[in-house]
Amino acid sequence: MKNISHAYIFLGSEEETSRHALNLAQAVNCQNADFAPCLSCSACKQIEQGIHPDVVQIFPDGVSVKIDQIRKAILEIAEKPIEGKAKVYIFHNADTITREAQNALLKTLEEPTSDSVIILLTNNLKQLIPTVISRCRVEDFSKNDYTMRLSDENRQKIIEILGSVIEKPKDINIFLKAKELADIDEKIDEILELIISFLRDMLIIKADADAVLINDDLRQMIEKYALMSYEKSIIMGIETVLKQLKAAKYKGNKNLICYNLLMSLEEGF
Repeated sequence: MKNISHAYIFLGSEEETSRHALNLAQAVNCQNADFAPCLSCSACKQIEQGIHPDVVQIFPDGVSVKIDQIRKAILEIAEKPIEGKAKVYIFHNADTITREAQNALLKTLEEPTSDSVIILLTNNLKQLIPTVISRCRVEDFSKNDYTMRLSDENRQKIIEILGSVIEKPKDINIFLKAKELADIDEKIDEILELIISFLRDMLIIKADADAVLINDDLRQMIEKYALMSYEKSIIMGIETVLKQLKAAKYKGNKNLICYNLLMSLEEGF
């Protein structure tokens, strides 16, 4: 599993870390080699629905995650995946794992199998013992989410521009819309990442109307545009944005990137 660690600690709110954990589980097991997670293959959909046999979520039994739960998980992690590429074990409220249970987990963290990923979710890193922390890659989602870095006003503007392309009014002027997008006072890579998150939210809504979204505060608009779009068009839209994101990382012209993006999206939707 290229660039994937065997163990993670996701730091942040339960909602935020859970979403990132499931997204990683989808990326690891996605059947689309060119674009993972695609959110549309059977593996991605099973994980979204909570029915993939190789993605297991463990919650506290009462007030804590107990050693018997950890021992059971350790035995299962050692086995080969049932149908996916890797087993992914997600421990919710990992700060409630008893010290005895954390010590039991250490050996698995020290000698991981090649086809397993362990993800510990917590909002209190201090409750995990240092030896557990040292054997995991720590990702802090408590303050670095790009949806939090962009202002609410600019996020609203970006989705409105995206929506105008999806709706395709007869009088739409792509050149002016591209200029409007480029004039938003945010970094182009963050604008593109936000658009990807909008499109992924649209895919998620089509799969599960009650799912928690990355941009849940803009749910009404996302639901509206998801109803107007085919799943295939949304997937192609994400691929289009990813291409422009690559151009942005090479310091491409912001105006040109926005124009090429909206032209391609208009053709795809």
